[in-house]
Amino acid sequence: MSVLEPTPPPSIEVLLYHAENEGILPITSVCNMGCIFCSNKYNPEGCEVFNIEPRPLKHIEETILWLGSTRSPVIIGESVTRINEGEPLTHPDFLEILKLVRGTYPERSIRVTTNASLFTETLIDEVREMGNVEFLISLNTVGYRKELMGDMNPERTLNNVRTLGQSNITFEGSIVALPFITGWNDVEDTAKFLKDCGATCIRLLAPGFSKLHPLSSKVPIDLRDELLDFGLRLRKELKIPVLVEPPYLKDLTPVVVDVLPRSPAKRAGIRPGDVIAYERGREIFSSSHAFKIMRDLENPRITYERDGVFYDTVIYKEQFTSPGVIMYDDLDPEDWFDWERKSGVRRRKMLILTSVFAKPLIESALEKRGLTAEVKAVRSLFFGGNIEAAGLLTVRDFLGSFEEVVSSGFEPGVVTLPKRAFDPWGRDLEGVRYKDFEVLTGCRVVLG
Repeated sequence: MSVLEPTPPPSIEVLLYHAENEGILPITSVCNMGCIFCSNKYNPEGCEVFNIEPRPLKHIEETILWLGSTRSPVIIGESVTRINEGEPLTHPDFLEILKLVRGTYPERSIRVTTNASLFTETLIDEVREMGNVEFLISLNTVGYRKELMGDMNPERTLNNVRTLGQSNITFEGSIVALPFITGWNDVEDTAKFLKDCGATCIRLLAPGFSKLHPLSSKVPIDLRDELLDFGLRLRKELKIPVLVEPPYLKDLTPVVVDVLPRSPAKRAGIRPGDVIAYERGREIFSSSHAFKIMRDLENPRITYERDGVFYDTVIYKEQFTSPGVIMYDDLDPEDWFDWERKSGVRRRKMLILTSVFAKPLIESALEKRGLTAEVKAVRSLFFGGNIEAAGLLTVRDFLGSFEEVVSSGFEPGVVTLPKRAFDPWGRDLEGVRYKDFEVLTGCRVVLG
């Protein structure tokens, strides 16, 4: 097989444009911590990620309209593009940036991911006055802050979180779970601390390490099952939503994970464990579908199933507002039906190469729709370690799995690759185009 050749990357300006078009506002790659679980130092050679200095306020002003006119939140500090996101509060003009976003988009919420170490009373007061700003506090540990995060003033950080809660500013907490280093007691203590400070939700994140990371060989094989059990127990004990990410979903059952107190869904009688089955008689496709309907409609009339019995209720709320239910994100029906049309799956021999996480969801959707396809979970050869997310798979990974499938006797006419593995120009994290996969295999590729 020919050598895969990367293509030149787009300019930073173009990357910023596409990020902001998705509602993401990168402002700096500078970070004031040194987390041992951070992946940035252990990416394989050739991994295409970009660091940016703190963007000048004038430049952000000039590009602020790139964020578009959607109703989705403006996201700051969350690494979901190829631009490394640092600690946003290290930016010298962070407060002015928030004011600029609020002035330009007065109706949109602003969501900031931060380690909380740089909060000041002035900043917290200004944010409270501004309104509709939410934080995701990446706290991770209360007892091992120096060892895990390089936090040289841990008590100040913890006091900042307490102050944030006392100021009635909405925030969630996240914990990268490393019980093989800290023990489960620290993970639990951290969750309880966040809850006591006023966190509305806690996210337990499974660690992901490339083969180059010194911790890649330390992750226990049974951590996934332990984390799911731990999250379930913690949810019952703390009585607030505790989400495990990734959730390791087995199918598309639209089950309610949790219900926020005093929310429209709570008043409508919805409980954790209920399955959202219909909206005005229309069958629900997935959890993503259920949540989107309940969020976007005014007073959605739904049918839910509990212990084998179906109930009808109305969730009284305004259009495009939260119903107050917590559900995991799985498959969007619009994306799925668009893929059905483009791929011609009903008349072609289809191979779907996807992530370990997505495989059971895709198989569930195929069964639901009466479709047939070969679905293959792809191992990460480029990153290695315990990396399993679709967005971190590369063309070389897909080629390796394709060869395994073909050698077993299956000869596809069309191959589906996950859209999130590629940038807007069809390039993976090595800069290789998915079109090269087509050339090397002779199969048409559909992204989905």
